[in-house]
Amino acid sequence: MSRYRYGVLKARALRSIHGFGSQPHFHICLQDDRNVLYRSSINIKSKAYPSELLYWIGPCIPSETESLKSLPSGFTPIENGLPIRGLDFVRNPLFHREDMVPLPASLPGPDNDLNEKIVALIDKAIQTKAELYVFGDSWGPELKTPDYYFGFLPGHGLHNIHMNQGNERPWHDDNGTFRDGAILIHDTGEDRWTGLFLAFQSQSWQTDEQGHAAD
Repeated sequence: MSRYRYGVLKARALRSIHGFGSQPHFHICLQDDRNVLYRSSINIKSKAYPSELLYWIGPCIPSETESLKSLPSGFTPIENGLPIRGLDFVRNPLFHREDMVPLPASLPGPDNDLNEKIVALIDKAIQTKAELYVFGDSWGPELKTPDYYFGFLPGHGLHNIHMNQGNERPWHDDNGTFRDGAILIHDTGEDRWTGLFLAFQSQSWQTDEQGHAAD
């Protein structure tokens, strides 16, 4: 089981930063209803071969829609399936696995890499003032350390916003069931849901009840 605290952040996106460098992450600055700031850090390139992540962005219908809407703004830990059940790409998928395709973090040209796909999604969420539900593992608060990318204090947020089961070593300890990471976006004006789902090509989709590879 992962050493991190799994849960969901309910907040609105303010701005974002493209991922760059050898281990790029796409970063989103979010704010809850109490004006508390958070950073969501999304891995967009794998350290394991092949480096391109599998991704899918599209409409989805969460299984606990009304429960999600009733969550308080801010971060809510999910423990033992409460107050809502976590995400599980294998046991309770919100998308068809066959729809996921590999995409590099960055490429020359328009609309052909993860940076561009995610920024388009987040820019639209900012325009429509949509509510984001970010599932992943929390870090912080780091009381004396400003956020490295957005400068707010204390620094805290979520990472592991991708499939979190079927990992090989050295990420074996991050495995678990009903603790996958993703971003669900609720356009409250249209009452429409859109999901961002990511997985590493090195991960297994056949997992046991501890989330470890079973094949």
